[in-house]
Amino acid sequence: MQRTKIGSLIWVALVAVPIGWSIGRVVDAMSGALPPVPWVLPLLLIFLAIAMFAGARAVRGWITERRFDRRIDALRVARSVALAKASEYFGAVLVGIYTGLGLLALDALDSPMGRNRAVLSATVVVAAVVLTVAAVRLERAGEVPPPSDEENGGAHPA
Repeated sequence: MQRTKIGSLIWVALVAVPIGWSIGRVVDAMSGALPPVPWVLPLLLIFLAIAMFAGARAVRGWITERRFDRRIDALRVARSVALAKASEYFGAVLVGIYTGLGLLALDALDSPMGRNRAVLSATVVVAAVVLTVAAVRLERAGEVPPPSDEENGGAHPA
């Protein structure tokens, strides 16, 4: 598996901004109100980010410090890295979509509903950025360093 490029995540977020804005415009045109932003979403994203940071610490300890204990095995490390990759893109998509919704809510800052949507959108964006950073950290922790000379039988390249 290749390392995820930060530029790819930025592009995903940038592509999702007009999608979020368009979804908000459609909902606003059909219902006459901005789409609701769930208040529990930032809490769930922060919970996932904490789990990712904890996973990164465990995986880094297992790989770089060679702590091969029974709590974590190679399959669990591989699953953690796969989950991290999915979470990186999920977080980037949420950053873009809720940035688009937040930009749409900026037009309605004079009403309490517009202020509420703008604040909640900004909170979701911050939580999604934290999740994305945690997922990148977990993915990077799962990279296996090249073997040392001692593990190669002490052979030196000619």
